[in-house]
Amino acid sequence: MNLDSLPQLPRLQEIIDRVIDAWHARERTLVDWETTERVLAGPTEPEWERLAWRLQLINAFQWHEEDRSRVHDANDAVLAAVKRSIDASNARRVQTIDALDVHLVDAAAMDAVPAPDALLHSETPGSIIDRLTVLALKRYHVAEALAAGDPADRPAMQARLATLDEQYADLASCLDRLFSDVRSGRVRLKLYRQVKVYRDPVSGRLRADVS
Repeated sequence: MNLDSLPQLPRLQEIIDRVIDAWHARERTLVDWETTERVLAGPTEPEWERLAWRLQLINAFQWHEEDRSRVHDANDAVLAAVKRSIDASNARRVQTIDALDVHLVDAAAMDAVPAPDALLHSETPGSIIDRLTVLALKRYHVAEALAAGDPADRPAMQARLATLDEQYADLASCLDRLFSDVRSGRVRLKLYRQVKVYRDPVSGRLRADVS
C-alpha cells in the first residue's frame, strides 16, 4: 500500500486544526462560501489532504451559517437566505465525503488490498473523518467558552470539553485502526454513494435527479 494514498492520523489532525484556526483568524471577511473557498485555499496534493481540508472548511462554514440561523432577531428574509446557504453547504459536504471515499477505496484497490473475503467495515472513512471535523469544531468552541465564560460555568464547561476530547481521541483511534486493518488486508472498504430522497415541491413525486 502506498502510504500517501491513505491519511496519516497526525497529518489529518494537523489539517483539521489548521483549518479551524485559519477560519477564526479570517472569520469577519468570510462573507460567503465563494470567498471562504478562495481565501482559505488548502493543499492541492496529495488528494486526501485536499479533500480533508475542504471537508473541514465546509463544516466550519456551515457551523457558522447555522449560528446565523439562531440569531434571535433574524427576519424571514435572512432566515430564508441562511436556509438556502445551509442546503447548498450540505450538498457540498455530501459530495466531498463521497469524493474522499472514492479516492480511498480506489487507492486500496490499486494495490489489490484487501482480499475480497476480508471483513467489510460498515462505516466509510470519509464519514468518520466528517465526524472528526465536527467534533473538532465543538472542542474549539467549548474551549473558547471555557476561557471567556462565567467562572460559575467553568466546571460544567470543563466536563463538556473532557467528554469531547475523549470522543475525539476514541474516534481518531478507530480511524487509525481502520486504516491499519485496510493496509494489512484484514478489512475491506465498500463504496456506497449517499442517496438523498426528496419530493418535488410541485408534483409531490420523489425526485430522480438528486445527487
